[in-house]
Amino acid sequence: MTRHGIPGPASLVMQEDCNLVSYFKGEVVWATNITDISLLCYLRVDNHGKIEIIALWIPYGGYVAWSTPSKTSVYGDYVFILQWNGGLGIFGPSIWSSPNEAEIANSSISAEETTDYVIYSYSLLSIGLIAKYKNFQLVLEDSCNLVLSRTDTGKVLWQSHKFSGSHDCVVTLDGNGELFVTHGNREILWRSETRSKNYGIYALALRKDARLVIYGPQVWNTKPFW
Repeated sequence: MTRHGIPGPASLVMQEDCNLVSYFKGEVVWATNITDISLLCYLRVDNHGKIEIIALWIPYGGYVAWSTPSKTSVYGDYVFILQWNGGLGIFGPSIWSSPNEAEIANSSISAEETTDYVIYSYSLLSIGLIAKYKNFQLVLEDSCNLVLSRTDTGKVLWQSHKFSGSHDCVVTLDGNGELFVTHGNREILWRSETRSKNYGIYALALRKDARLVIYGPQVWNTKPFW
């Protein structure tokens, strides 16, 4: 996905033979390179950051047709992301989430109306739209208040409740997974106050249930950012 809209240059496809293939600008950039005659297969992410493709043989059950080598000792909530550069990444566990209750997205809104809903460490995002998933959006207002809301009703789901008259605020996610709003000479206006001891690349996701969640660090990828 791109910063300014969808469809972006990256896509991920599970083929009928259970081969998982990622594309970037129409070219194959990575694949599991498995072929299975199973008529049904699915992908799952476990609570230790491992991805498995399960092939089903009805009525005999299923088996692991492919899995990532990554498996951490830390139990938690992990996320599998198709990254902006066409690579795949596993991030986790989750270290922070917005306290708002889960919401149901408007099913009539297609993916074509969704812009980026993942922010990575070291991003610097200025006043305006930060992330959007269907009718959920995260906006850094001109007042420097960070606001999560519904676009269909205007309902505010969560906000930072911090304000500044400097009009030069920036949202950033650092290498320890802490989210900041800074202003002026990069003075901290608001912070998530959850900081991992593990340095790396983290991801802030606006999930389909309208909650903001920080995952990380990255534990596996097919294409590094740099």
